[in-house]
Amino acid sequence: MRFKISLLLLLFSVHLVCARTLADTLQLGDNPTKAQVKEVLDTLAVKIYNDFYSNDYIKVLERGDAALKLANSINDLETNLQFSRFIGSALIKMRDTVRAKNMLRASLEKAKTIGDALTLAKATSDLGNMYNEFGDKERAIDFYEKAIMLLENNEDRNQLFILHYNLSEIYLDKGELEHGEIHVEELSKLIKNAEIPIFFSTYELAQAKRSFLRNDLSKAIAHVEKSIELSKASNQVDGIINSYKTYLEILVKKKDFRKAHEVRLELDKYQDEKIEVERAAAIQGVIARMNVAQYKQELKAQELKNELSRQTAYRNRIGLYLGIGASIILSFFLSIIMISSKKKKSLVVSLQESNVQFLEAKKKAEELSKVKTNFLSAITHELRTPLYGIIGISSILKEDKALEKHKEDITSLKFSADYLLAMVIDLLFLNRLEAFKKQKLEEKVFRPRLLLENIVNSLEFMRKKNNNTFNICIAPDVPEFLRGDYVKLSQILINLVSNACKFTEEGTITVALTSQHIGDNTVSIHFLIADIGLGISKEKQAIIFDEFTQDRKTTVFEGTGLGLSIVKRLLDMHKSTITLKSQENVGTEFQFSIDYPIAEAEEFETVTKTEKIDKHIEGSHILIVDDNKINRVVTQKILERSSYICSTAANGAEAVEIAQREVFDLILMDVNMPIMDGFQATSAIRKFNTTVPIIALTANDPSQMARNVEDVGFTDVIIKPYETDYFLEVIKNNFLTTIKV
Repeated sequence: MRFKISLLLLLFSVHLVCARTLADTLQLGDNPTKAQVKEVLDTLAVKIYNDFYSNDYIKVLERGDAALKLANSINDLETNLQFSRFIGSALIKMRDTVRAKNMLRASLEKAKTIGDALTLAKATSDLGNMYNEFGDKERAIDFYEKAIMLLENNEDRNQLFILHYNLSEIYLDKGELEHGEIHVEELSKLIKNAEIPIFFSTYELAQAKRSFLRNDLSKAIAHVEKSIELSKASNQVDGIINSYKTYLEILVKKKDFRKAHEVRLELDKYQDEKIEVERAAAIQGVIARMNVAQYKQELKAQELKNELSRQTAYRNRIGLYLGIGASIILSFFLSIIMISSKKKKSLVVSLQESNVQFLEAKKKAEELSKVKTNFLSAITHELRTPLYGIIGISSILKEDKALEKHKEDITSLKFSADYLLAMVIDLLFLNRLEAFKKQKLEEKVFRPRLLLENIVNSLEFMRKKNNNTFNICIAPDVPEFLRGDYVKLSQILINLVSNACKFTEEGTITVALTSQHIGDNTVSIHFLIADIGLGISKEKQAIIFDEFTQDRKTTVFEGTGLGLSIVKRLLDMHKSTITLKSQENVGTEFQFSIDYPIAEAEEFETVTKTEKIDKHIEGSHILIVDDNKINRVVTQKILERSSYICSTAANGAEAVEIAQREVFDLILMDVNMPIMDGFQATSAIRKFNTTVPIIALTANDPSQMARNVEDVGFTDVIIKPYETDYFLEVIKNNFLTTIKV
């Protein structure tokens, strides 16, 4: 059982609400007084507080940096510490673990300089909050206990309440009743003089958790109902949701399923209200990380550019000096031959040094290209995570009959998200092709006729959309079996045929294969893809294979202009070239040839489809492991609509702990997570459970995943975002019968 409620940032809200609000930031003159600077700092404190709880973390960093400089200008270390702690919390929200840790550790050092026990306790508690947020519970406990020791002689009961609550939450969540009760008893003493509304609801929730672990379910229900009442009175949405989750756990253990159903409906209502806010926060977090990453890349790029400029200037000076030296040598050749010889030696050394500098400049230019590639890869990968939430939620809403009147709007939303995903996948693939150049093409036996048939079938929707006709011509002498990289051939043909479908209406699209024999065991297959569509303008034909290039006369058609660039690069890998013939309003024709070894029939591995026993059972228990809250909610809703029972975990370490306590029919495991990633968690689970199916649920590039999943014990992979029907089918096919004890 896992409870979750957050008091981690309450310290900041209590502290900053007291800051004085001004209408506008005071404009400081050349020599502002200390009082004027303090007035501006008060205003910045309020603005940063609002920015933080509006999820605008970039503004928190910008204003926080300005505030730190102002605080330093008047040597106000306490104010400096206040803003440092808030910047650290913003970095935690942006998942910038390294910078958050550095900022909060620096805050702790500042607090030691001040020497005040309360200030030092707050800075120590901040580090505990960070480790708690990222799931490192043991280190969080260590920092919380140190903070309590620092407050031994201090009367700040609010700070003590928060620390004891966080410790009780960690221990009770781990099922360690004995340790958890110690801190619940402390909360009972501190609640008597509490004034902050959220303290009362969280106190009741802590009591409910303790009673649950004691198996006193009646008392647990009384406490959790009181917690819900108090949370609603103070409009604490997180408190309401977590209280309902606790209530649901209690009722399930009590086997009061009728009441559990009512509570589940209430919980869904509040979670649905919150999901939009969390989705916006997730997207904002992604954008914030992208902006920070872009800033770093641009800074590095500028440094490289400046270095290249310095190298160019140096080479120009070398050229000038050489010219002057040559003139002197020609003028005084007969009289200073000895000097000329010495200068020749000096020139050789200088040229050698210049060559070294040229090589260094080339290396830095390549590094600049690598920076661009890595940045593009980071952006496209980051976009896949919020897209999963958008596509998943829109798919759920599309199936809701109560939203029938909004079906057209929801369909448009999902189409836009799918289109954006297709562009992201193209960017990832194009970015990855540079690395592919160093790899060998695969050599697998395939049937070209069957391959072409599958490609045409997959494009049937595009064909029907514009009322086109396919004309497939395969010469009789094309061998039945070939050996080569049929995956990359498929990508080439899909891009070319789909382009023809897009730019042709009520016409014919021809795909022709002919053979040109080279030797006894090899053949050159000639491919022709032709249409009678709009054609390509002459001025664009020379650059149509460049990245992001489209014929601007046909901008009514959506697309990124990446398809033909991908085709050209894939053909370069095959050491083949593509030719283009096109005339506007007449049509377009692409041709290329690829050499393939001829294979024999017995080499072709026929994959026999084994009949799978349908072991899909309604009510099967699935564990969802994902560090993204929206992803967990979307996945849980999809599964619960299909009558599965779901549990969730926010990181790999938590998943391992839960899997040791409970028996699951299947585990959905995210790959990239803090504390312990999906690979580590799966390896750990396989040490004590070798039968449960574990499916990698990830936004990573499929080709990069293929090298790792089988080694660590995954049974399958689902790439996010995905179609719901495909998702459920993969889960169904991976089910094994498990015995619950």
